[in-house]
Amino acid sequence: MSGNTYGKLFTVTTAGESHGPALVAIVDGCPPGLE
Repeated sequence: MSGNTYGKLFTVTTAGESHGPALVAIVDGCPPGLE
């Protein structure tokens, strides 16, 4: 999966179809119990 990654404390990686409606966003680095 190729995409873009942003952030230092929390990282957000985005990916999606070039000409379609689908988008993926992955947030990494969230501590347990975050509200």
